[in-house]
Amino acid sequence: MKKNDKEIVGCVLSEANLLANKQAEFNENFIVKGNDVLYKLLSEIMSFCSGVINSPLRLEILSKMKVDLSKLHNIKTQKNTPDLLVIVKFIVRTNRKNAHVYSRVIDMALRSKITPEDLPDFIKKNGGVDRIRESNVDLAAVVKRKELDQKKISFIAELLNQKLSTPYAEFSITKEYRSQVHDSQGASSFFYPICVNVMGGYKIVGVVPMDFDFEEKILDRVYLDLSSKNMYSEVEIQQIARAKEVISPEYQLKIKIERERQAEERLSKKQKEDKLRLAEQ
Repeated sequence: MKKNDKEIVGCVLSEANLLANKQAEFNENFIVKGNDVLYKLLSEIMSFCSGVINSPLRLEILSKMKVDLSKLHNIKTQKNTPDLLVIVKFIVRTNRKNAHVYSRVIDMALRSKITPEDLPDFIKKNGGVDRIRESNVDLAAVVKRKELDQKKISFIAELLNQKLSTPYAEFSITKEYRSQVHDSQGASSFFYPICVNVMGGYKIVGVVPMDFDFEEKILDRVYLDLSSKNMYSEVEIQQIARAKEVISPEYQLKIKIERERQAEERLSKKQKEDKLRLAEQ
């Protein structure tokens, strides 16, 4: 290739790289950020819809919405139009397509027991608004996956509690750092120290503040590590069996009944003590 031709090719590629950068900026500034804004708006709409649907004045509100849609915005609704769609139409109004798309997304989220706060993540994990609209998301699979994930996290959390009897090591935090460690726990169930391997030993150099979402990621990784093992010790087998038993619906029901029985006993005892105290007065 001639020197002149190389320069021309270089200029063309430079121009292409410039356009690529502009395209990336457009995608980040308008599409990605635009979707984030839309998902947040949909979470607010979902919260509003839930409030109306659960309101004791639901029928009155929906009736007034239908009247206003017809008279003020020339938007017709039928007797069998779902309540959710009526509410979304009232908010979206003239854009009929968006009303149906948004109501479908919110309907799927409600049926999947997703909270308004979790709606943006729900939409992202399931391919975006259009993917949900095109019915490429299997609602039953979404619900099942969510239930399995929660069961998996509950199992690992309980298994770690069972492993308290066979810890890798035990140590105490020096008094000057105890308050810092306590403040780092946040909303999670466990502490998460940062350890550095030094000459075969471990030195804790920090503790990570943990919220529930971050903790679930850690516990999910622990589950993967456990699943990858080919063999378990007898103690581990017993701990796994006990963890599965503790999180089972039967065991949880048993615990609930026992707690209710204890609460009734405490209440009965208190009532007797109160009557005795009144009689003595």
